[in-house]
Amino acid sequence: MAIRRWDPVTELVQLRDRLNRLFDQTLSRSGAESGEAAAEGWRPSIDLFEEPGRYVLRADLPGVAPGDYELEIDNGSLTLRGERRRDPGVPAESYLRVERPYGPFRAEVALPPSIDRAAIQAVHRGGVIEVVLPKKRRDDGPGRIEVASE
Repeated sequence: MAIRRWDPVTELVQLRDRLNRLFDQTLSRSGAESGEAAAEGWRPSIDLFEEPGRYVLRADLPGVAPGDYELEIDNGSLTLRGERRRDPGVPAESYLRVERPYGPFRAEVALPPSIDRAAIQAVHRGGVIEVVLPKKRRDDGPGRIEVASE
């Protein structure tokens, strides 16, 4: 058996994440949310990472049909909103346990100003939406232009 070093910071971060999920679930079940948060329902899990020349955003939306969500860019942020619907073939009283969130969702991510908005592409594959956000070409500043003579 290998010896693993104890990392208290990692354990605290994991504890915080578990507590946040617990509070989110408890509040959503009790109806204690108010205002805009209650209307939005739940928030999908999102990864955002940077690669050379682009940013990539991935959002987990299993069970959400492509026509049940929309992506918008406005005021320097990307907004993903939609709704995960329950299976209409299963009556609500038949459920013994419900852990997957249903209903409306909304997630908003602030974008850096270096995004080339005209070149953004999105793909829905296997319940995951991948949004590719290309960076604008860097302005090299003033420079000399060579003019060829004929």
